[in-house]
Amino acid sequence: MMSLHVPAPLMRAQGRTFPKPGLQDMIRLLQMAVPAAALLLALSSGGLADDALSNPFLGDPAAIEAGKDIYRGKCYGCHHSGGARGPNLFATKLSDERFLETVINGRKGTQMPAFGLRLSPDEVWQVHAYVKSTDHYE
Repeated sequence: MMSLHVPAPLMRAQGRTFPKPGLQDMIRLLQMAVPAAALLLALSSGGLADDALSNPFLGDPAAIEAGKDIYRGKCYGCHHSGGARGPNLFATKLSDERFLETVINGRKGTQMPAFGLRLSPDEVWQVHAYVKSTDHYE
């Protein structure tokens, strides 16, 4: 069970003692909170919740170049130029929002890990802008 940090004066409130959080507790909390916060931030910056979330970097040459660099370092090992162990991202049919969600949270039942602790939402958008700008890794 994960314990939460309680300020020292409150550690013995109402005759109860609360355990101090350990490093593993904090890591677990971050692993849950960071991807959720990143997704909420991305969703809230798009306006109303009913609006479709779209990639703000599509067509931006600097973002596409940054996305290519990130793809080379984080994605190419599994997705290659046209799919390999992972699907061909250059032919993805995922919506912008679903692409962001999948990269941040991973995909259960597959080898796709969550990148929410490794990439910011802007970096995911840059990768998305890159894969949408071409039909293969160059």
